[in-house]
Amino acid sequence: MFLSKKRITLTDIIPEDYVDIHSHLLPGIDDGVKTIYQSAYILEQFERLGIKKAITTPHVIQQIWPNSSQTITSKLEELKIVLPALGITKIEIQASAEYMMDDLFFKRIKTNDILPLHGNYILVEMSTFSPPINLNEIIFEIKLAGYTPILAHPERYTFYQNDLKKYDELKNLGFLFQLNLLSLSSHYGDKIMSFAKKMLEQNYFDFAGSDIHNYNHLEILEQGFHPKIAKKVTDLMKKNNVFN
Repeated sequence: MFLSKKRITLTDIIPEDYVDIHSHLLPGIDDGVKTIYQSAYILEQFERLGIKKAITTPHVIQQIWPNSSQTITSKLEELKIVLPALGITKIEIQASAEYMMDDLFFKRIKTNDILPLHGNYILVEMSTFSPPINLNEIIFEIKLAGYTPILAHPERYTFYQNDLKKYDELKNLGFLFQLNLLSLSSHYGDKIMSFAKKMLEQNYFDFAGSDIHNYNHLEILEQGFHPKIAKKVTDLMKKNNVFN
């Protein structure tokens, strides 16, 4: 079985200077942490694990969490004020966003109202039900604005899972892929876990991210990974060094 009691813990897998590029650690603005102290606790554990930097990425979704760049940066500053008083000084915390490729994103990309992850990279996602009908137009506008899109958790888009050629098409359009480390557990279900492993083995992923929202996610991540994929996971996580 893919799951095993003999797992290599996250502490033993994280490479030096690892940067986590996907999380929901700004309190109260999406489905992530609710309080500043929940955020601080998770960041404290990140620090203990040896994570150098966390670029947290609250959702930006029209009619659900239409967070503005100002909302996000203001929340980040509130958090950064509290952390030193709690003794959390080693980990660097920055903020970007996880942009749903919807009409709101389309408007913001055209007006350049975007918080990049680093350089020209931006983190984007699709609905789990279906891809955007104007996907080609969106990717054109992303490129026109000078950004490189990283597609969050492609292993979770079940409407593509029966045809890996769809992922090749996305790559050809210009998307890079970010694996959710949680997908390598049974957190999202065995089907997604199995597909994530398949995509990892076939080198579809460009980067890794925790997509951590809460304490439960942290506990799952700390359990680590099956030895058969541990080196693959470490090698993938090393690619995140471009965000330093």
